[in-house]
Amino acid sequence: MQKFSLFLLFISFQTQAQWQKLIIEPPYYIQTVQVNDGKYPTPSNILPLNHKLYVSFDDLQADEKDYYYKIVRYDENWQPTQLQISEYIDGFESDIITGIEQSTGTLQSYTHYFFSIPNENTRILLSGNYILEILDDEDKIVFSRAFILYENKVDIGIQIKWPYDITVKDKKQMLDLYLYKGDYNIFNEKESLQIKVLQNNNWHTVKTFSTPSSYQGNKWLYHYPYQLLFDGLNEFRAFETKDIRGMNYGIVKRELVDNLYDFYIYPDYYRTHYLSYKDIDGAFVINSVSAGNKNTEADYVYVHFTFDGDLESGEHLFVSGAFNNYSPEEYHELKYNEETGKYELSLLLKQGYYNYMYMIKKNGYEDYSITEGNFAQTENTYQVLVYYRPPGSRFSKIIGYGEANSENIK
Repeated sequence: MQKFSLFLLFISFQTQAQWQKLIIEPPYYIQTVQVNDGKYPTPSNILPLNHKLYVSFDDLQADEKDYYYKIVRYDENWQPTQLQISEYIDGFESDIITGIEQSTGTLQSYTHYFFSIPNENTRILLSGNYILEILDDEDKIVFSRAFILYENKVDIGIQIKWPYDITVKDKKQMLDLYLYKGDYNIFNEKESLQIKVLQNNNWHTVKTFSTPSSYQGNKWLYHYPYQLLFDGLNEFRAFETKDIRGMNYGIVKRELVDNLYDFYIYPDYYRTHYLSYKDIDGAFVINSVSAGNKNTEADYVYVHFTFDGDLESGEHLFVSGAFNNYSPEEYHELKYNEETGKYELSLLLKQGYYNYMYMIKKNGYEDYSITEGNFAQTENTYQVLVYYRPPGSRFSKIIGYGEANSENIK
């Protein structure tokens, strides 16, 4: 069991590390990157094959540049594919972005770029892992984002339970997975099958499994009570900036400074107990009460984060959420202000409703539980992907997808 646990940890870490290498974060002037299925209020970058993928971003330099998109396929472990482009793309894998609109009536000018896939020039033929690259007119990558396409060939059952281990029962959530393969033929599952599990659409949390723990005909059980465990953490913190003149949730004050509005979030603290309220699992929603078209009429405001607490030596404090792809950069770090005795950060964000958490980085490790607490009753959403590479095949497909919420943990 110990060797198996170490192997699972190695595969999951390897997958996460490779995925991180492929993600290029945008420069400071590119904001509000969205690559998802368009669902409100919790969009996802995991969607069915042939479903619309919606892509948009803002350029705060507010000119009209020639940006291009490029689609690159990767295997189940985010390694380069062995396929030719024509085998997974019908049309062009790269094309110019023609959806361009200028902001109107905003204090911060910007250019809004948008497009969707499939379109008249590009259609993706195969399920699997993809990286969307946005290129400039010199063919340099400006930023990149991952998205995943799946097919429904097999069904996935998910049960979220209290852990068996009493030492973590109050902190973690355990999953049991069931693969109902029906009449779909799966050969040599120990080598050809991978089950990947994520929490709240965050690839930093991925866990990978292959061999079922037991077989019941066409129903395969993945019961690994000491490996299929996730930190419960806490509900996401939240704030909104949708109303320039009125009240906004989580905002203690606002003011107009240098032709842009500054919004100040109530001071945050270490969370030592569970807080029960409805969040949107780390997502963000662009919204402005005064905008007819939120894409071009929602403004940008400075949002001020304040954390009142003491860090230990070597710890660095970051704000994290879907708005920065759970991959905070240096400019997402809160710095200590000697005058106030608090950690502070100011970010330029588009008007809307945002979920966020604080993350501690120390010696290369990331930890949310130090600042947010860790509670098994927290509401989390889990995503499960089934990758299958038949023996002798040059590529894998995603043949199943499942999702479950921990509200009804058993």
